Amino acid sequence: MASIRQLDPIVASRIAAGEVVERPSSVLRELLDNAIDANATKITVHVEDGGIKSLTVIDNGSGMSAEDLELACTSHATSKVRTLDDLFNLKTLGFRGEALSSIAACSRLTINSNGNRITVDNGVQGKVVPGSIELGTSVTMEGLFENIPARKLFLKRPQSELAECRKTFIEKALGSEDIEFILIADGELKYHFEKADKTARALQVMSLDRSFAGAQPIQMSYEGDNLSLFAVCSDPATYKRDRTQIKILVNNRIIDSFQFVQAIYNAYSAALPGGAFPFFYLFITDNPSLVDFNIHPTKRECKLRNQSQIYGAITNMIRKALINKTYETDERTAPQTPLFEEPSSPAPAPVKEEIHEPRPSYGQPRQASSSKQFDPSWFENAKAILERGKDTKEPEKPQQAPSRASVEISTTKIVPEYRYVGQVFDTFLIVELNDRLLFIDQHALHERILFDEIKALKDVQRLIVPYEFEVERSVDEYLQENSVLYSDFGIELTRKEPLLWEMASMPAACRKNEDKIVSFIQTQTGDIETMQKDLFAIIACHSAIKAGDRLDPVTANELVKKCFQLDRMVCPHGRDFTYSISKEDLYKQVGRLI
Repeated sequence: MASIRQLDPIVASRIAAGEVVERPSSVLRELLDNAIDANATKITVHVEDGGIKSLTVIDNGSGMSAEDLELACTSHATSKVRTLDDLFNLKTLGFRGEALSSIAACSRLTINSNGNRITVDNGVQGKVVPGSIELGTSVTMEGLFENIPARKLFLKRPQSELAECRKTFIEKALGSEDIEFILIADGELKYHFEKADKTARALQVMSLDRSFAGAQPIQMSYEGDNLSLFAVCSDPATYKRDRTQIKILVNNRIIDSFQFVQAIYNAYSAALPGGAFPFFYLFITDNPSLVDFNIHPTKRECKLRNQSQIYGAITNMIRKALINKTYETDERTAPQTPLFEEPSSPAPAPVKEEIHEPRPSYGQPRQASSSKQFDPSWFENAKAILERGKDTKEPEKPQQAPSRASVEISTTKIVPEYRYVGQVFDTFLIVELNDRLLFIDQHALHERILFDEIKALKDVQRLIVPYEFEVERSVDEYLQENSVLYSDFGIELTRKEPLLWEMASMPAACRKNEDKIVSFIQTQTGDIETMQKDLFAIIACHSAIKAGDRLDPVTANELVKKCFQLDRMVCPHGRDFTYSISKEDLYKQVGRLI
């Protein structure tokens, strides 16, 4: 008897739906694409319970006839592609003909359009009947995954699903400035974007981030063969500590592109402090024949035949604009207290941090704005480690007692005689040791020092406002049984409700790294030994001095001294952070006889 057979149509459609429909925001993405492709000038979205209960998209576009409605929810039915050539010259957001059939396979979908209505209930299609909407289209999705309990378990809380819907809504509005967008959630108006030009729409979206308040926007543009670029961005005085406000749109579709984000970051690097990212919305208009979106179900990725041309155009456009605007990284006073030096006063004055000088220079330096203070977290975190022992004084000496971790390290090994030569590339420390030159990775070294000291100290700081976060169901179950494991690290976790936890305390050395700790908790279900090592490694890595941070000689010397006090010169991730070359080998390299 044959073992291979064709799948039941409903089973096949639900398998296909798994690639397109992950959560309510996936449904919203596809319905908004259809509304935009229908040449709508106004789109209204209604969301209930984060879209889990229902989600409705109403547009005033061209709509569908009764004949179109009968085919709309069948597999691979579309009005946007006719031939294979059309697939390589796409001018619409949708093109596969899978969206409505996939949504209808795992929910109850009702479409009202141009006086007709049809309902498809979890793959079972009804007849076309008279509808209530004369012009345009209304699509309502209800009961997502109700007939697929295993899939429904992976949905998050309604508040989280709503957050994802809002993100999708904003992204679609950003790429379609000539359309009015309205989002209503549980009867409450959340967003209303009026029609605008690209600049105004981009600023509407940027302004949703509070850190953009008071920023000075910049416009940039580039025109080339088959390609045009337009960008709306912040001046270097306004920036983020992450990439969340760098958005790339290709032919009005937002995409994920590490290469283009890196191009933006590199071009801005001379005008921003290390580890800072601008607000930057880039609109790329490319020849459709050079773009292929048919590589991922969510269409968040694309292949570009002229990617290198675009990369170069982005870099040149930004650098030219910054030069014309004469922006430069703000200069500030160097710290008066070196990183590892204990001040003699028990209550030291606030320390101003140092920013390494920019590599090329754009114009003249500006005065630092009091509302835009640069506050590198590595300095504060590192000082927190070394200030633990300040409250205890030795009876015979006026100086503060060193921290317990420093005592433990200093008694294990004798520091050899060495000569600190200097710092190169703002990344490596060079030391002359006997007849060898030693190159030390400053970030990996400091990471190792912090790793050992954090493990030894375990000082705990309670949070004034507990940090709430969500977890997947598997992590939720794990934490219910094992959250006490984190208390050994000073991390107090409490379950507020299913899938929602809060962190009430954390290691004191981890200030400003709450999000890194939470991200770790959200993904871990391992044993305590592995968890401890990985957690402390993450904390140390994000608190340590970074590559690109310029160090004063006193700080660098203290780092080198502590390096020689370590048992092993490897970072917490197991990577060697030193490289040495002998005097003899160096002489040979330059052709000098000893």
